[in-house]
Parts: sequence; structure tokens; C-alpha cells
Amino acid sequence: MKNTILYVSLLFGLLLMTSCNGPIGYAIHVAKTDTHTRSYNTNEEADDDTVRFVIHKDYRQMLMKAEINGVEDTVLFDSGSSIAAILFYTDENKPRGMKFYKVPLMGADKKTKIWMTYIPVTIKHNMYICELFGNAMLLEPNHWCDKEAAINRYNILGFKGISIGCYSVDFTKNQIYAMSRSQIDSTQYLPVKCKFESDVLFVYPTINGVEYECVFDTGNGQGILIQDAQRVENHTEKDLLYEGSYGKAVGGVTESQHFIIAPDTKVRFAEREETVPVMFMENGLAFNNVGLQYLKRFDWIIDDYYNRVYARPHVADTMQLTEVHYGLVTADGTLKISTRLLDGNEVFNIGDRIISVNGETINEDNICYYYDLLTTQNDWSEFEIETR
Repeated sequence: MKNTILYVSLLFGLLLMTSCNGPIGYAIHVAKTDTHTRSYNTNEEADDDTVRFVIHKDYRQMLMKAEINGVEDTVLFDSGSSIAAILFYTDENKPRGMKFYKVPLMGADKKTKIWMTYIPVTIKHNMYICELFGNAMLLEPNHWCDKEAAINRYNILGFKGISIGCYSVDFTKNQIYAMSRSQIDSTQYLPVKCKFESDVLFVYPTINGVEYECVFDTGNGQGILIQDAQRVENHTEKDLLYEGSYGKAVGGVTESQHFIIAPDTKVRFAEREETVPVMFMENGLAFNNVGLQYLKRFDWIIDDYYNRVYARPHVADTMQLTEVHYGLVTADGTLKISTRLLDGNEVFNIGDRIISVNGETINEDNICYYYDLLTTQNDWSEFEIETR
């Protein structure tokens, strides 16, 4: 079963690393955003060969309409997943007779295992219909609050679930559409180095003069993530040094480690050079990763038949850094500190359980209220917080 989760691990480890529940958030203009949490009318008025999408403002997810195994709903497009589709079930709605097997999830804490199985999937959307194999995952009951639970809010469409021939991923108009190679405008779209392997796409940004192989990953709602233990060890005064988990996983949090956010990192891609925040991590990444917040600064043409990719820069907004001092997790029904900024002003430790805030004991009725409150208030000095 190892091959099954080879690329899924990156999705779950990084999907929810937002300013609300992870160490860092990037703020950047997008053409269309939506803050609803369920059905999206993303294909309204779409041409027969066009899939419209929206980018969820809070969760930084790329959402679209698709029909999987006869059920039409909003799905999350995760180009970093090598699985064509991932369907989430609970004990209440799982298909009768479907057997699940418990397997470890790479990138998550060592205790994390998930229930999953292979299933045939028929995928239908405005671009095409295909029959492939996907995964079904059985979600165990947890106590995550709404913002955390967004990781499994939608079924997932992987790279092969939408990839067919030559097509455009247009972040200017928020749509994906099939096109012929003769329509490629070479005066606007530049060919970029790429590699198609194991049902995912790799691209090659140059970061501080060094070329890195990175997964093209719309399932990662953040920017660029690079595994480089030496860069973390040799962090500078401008870098934000963190300790703890860098994101959420299906059954828990990612493994604890040190990582940095380097705010003034030179990145060159498609002949555009700019200074953007980049995360460097000690370990835990199956592959380096270019996520949605950086990818949507370009429009893309992907030709998976001839293995070619073209990019057109279109957004020049500054990717702003939001400094977050603590990250929280509630998956086990308690409010725990999972991440902290190491700036010399640390008060709480990783794993500390918050017992009360301003004299009010944390319980199942108020835990999500205090989760939201503390993750949106960066300065905790005004709160009286008791930990254990």
C-alpha cells in the first residue's frame, strides 16, 4: 500500500497551513474568492470544455464542480496528489461491504494511521469523462473545530482527474479549459522546465540562485516549501524560526521539527524574478513543493501528451507575511499548542494543553470558540491562559 500514499502525504501535511491554524499565512489578491463552505456554482455559464473554479478565501483551497461515481458535488483540485480521486466516508455513509485497511500516513506524526482502500472511480466534469482508480478513506471521529476540519470537507480530484492533452489553468479568469496547441500564444506564454512523473507534475523555480525540483501542488494552499536542513540551521535574523508541526494531517498533526520562514527570498521563474516568503524545513517533505499562493501568480498551459508546460506571469502583488506566534490543534478534544515562534519571548511549550482562558475552563461547548479566538489574536499577553 506504500505507493498509494506516496503523494497524498504532502497534500494532507500541508493543506491547512494557513494563518489561522498554522505558523504562517500569505496574503495576496485573487481575482475571485468565496468564503462559503459547501456548494459552489463554479460551472455556471461555463462552456462545454471549461471548468470554472473558485479559491476559498479562508482555507486557500481550489474548488470546482465534478461528478464522481454518479454524485455531483464541490471537489478540491489537488494537482499534487498522484491519486485520480480521493473520496471520504464515515461509518454512517460508507458503501455497504466496502473494506478499509489501516496504513501509516507519511509526513504525519508517527502515531497517525488512516483507513483506506482502492476503488474504481468514474470522473465527469465539463472537460471529459474518464474511468480510473482512486482511493476511499474512512474518517474516524475527531473533535476538530470547523477551520481544522476543512482538510476533509471536500472529496479530492488529483492531477490525473483533470489532466487530458493540452489545457489551460487560467488564474486570471479562474477557469480550466481544453485547448489546441496551435492556440498557444508564444508572445505571452513562456516554456518552462518541467517533468511529468508518477502522475504528478514537477516544475523548477530558482531560489537564491539554486534550482529546485518542486511538485506543482494546488492542494497546498501556501507558497513555496523547500526541505533544506542546512538553511534552517543557518537561519538569519530576518528569518522567522518556528518549532513544532507545520500543518495538519488527517489523523493528527505533522511531525514536530524546526522550520523557518525566510521573508526576503529571491525566486526566479518564467523569466520573472521577485522577492517572496519561502518556507525551509528540516525534514518531512516527500518532495519540495510549489503551492497555490505562488502558482496563482501565473496562468498555465499544461500539455501532458508532449510533456510541456508554459507559464504567463499575471500577478505582481506583494506576498505579505503574517507573523504568527502560536499554532493550535484540537483533534483529540483538547486545546493544545502545536507550533510556536522562537523569538526569545516564548511563554508556552509545544504540547501544552490550555486548561482555561480568563478563568473560563475549556470544555466541549467552548473549545472551538477559544480556538478561533486565540488563532485570530496574535498577541496573547492580554489573556490569562492556564496550561498543563
